[in-house]
Amino acid sequence: MPQTSSNRIRAKDTSRAEARRRYREEQRAAGAEADDAVAVAAAASTTAATTGSRSSFAMPDVVADIKALPQVFRKPLVWVPFGMLLLAFVLVLLIVDEALPEGAVGDIAGLYVSLTLPPTSLFVFFIGGFVATRASYLVGAILGAFDALLLTILYLMAPSLSSNTQLQNTGLTGTGEQGATVTLESLLPLWGIAILVGILAAAFAAWYKRFLRSSQERAKVNRALREQEQAKKAKEQAKADKQATKDARRTP
Repeated sequence: MPQTSSNRIRAKDTSRAEARRRYREEQRAAGAEADDAVAVAAAASTTAATTGSRSSFAMPDVVADIKALPQVFRKPLVWVPFGMLLLAFVLVLLIVDEALPEGAVGDIAGLYVSLTLPPTSLFVFFIGGFVATRASYLVGAILGAFDALLLTILYLMAPSLSSNTQLQNTGLTGTGEQGATVTLESLLPLWGIAILVGILAAAFAAWYKRFLRSSQERAKVNRALREQEQAKKAKEQAKADKQATKDARRTP
C-alpha cells in the first residue's frame, strides 16, 4: 500500500526517555559519590580518634627526642619562657635593691615574679611545653634547671632575699629564714623540685595541645559528615519534588 501523508509511519520520539535515563544515571552517580564521601569522612574520623589516643599515651623516645632538641630550639617561640625567667630574675634584683617604687609598679613586678620564677607556679613550664614542637618534657626539664640556676644565683647574691617585704607574696621567701646561711646543699631540693615540676607541667601542656588538635580534627570531620548528609537529603528531596511535579502534570 503506498504511503501517504496520513498513513506514513512516524519515527518514535525517544528524546524524553533518553533524558529521563540520563537523569536517573546522574542521580545514581551523585548518590554514590555522596556515599563514598560519607564513608571516607567516617574512616578519617575513626583514624584521627585512634591516632590521637595512641599518640596521647605513647611512651617517649628519649634518644630520638634528645637528638631532635637542636631542631626544637631553632623555633623562636621556645626561647620565650627562658626570656620570661630572665625578666623575673632582673625584677627580683631590682626589688631587692629597692630600685622599684612600692606602689603599683612594685606590685605588678611582684605579681609577675610570683607567676614565673617559683618552680611551683607552673606558668612558664606550661608555656614551654605548649610551644615546643617535640620533646616537650625535655624542654620542661631544661627550663626547670634554668629556673633553679637563677634562683640559686639569687639566693647566693642576695642573702636578704628571704626577708624582703616586697617578695613575701612571690613564693621566694620560703627557702631560708632570716639570718640563715644559704648553701648549695640547702638548694639541692630546689633543683629536684624545679626539674620534676618542669617535666610534668611541660608534658601535660604537650598532651593538652594534642588533645585540642585531635578535638578540632574530629569536629572538622563531623562537620563534613553533616554537610554530606544534608547534601544527600537535599538531592533526594529535589528528586522527589521533581517526580511529584511530573506526576501532577500527567494527572488529568
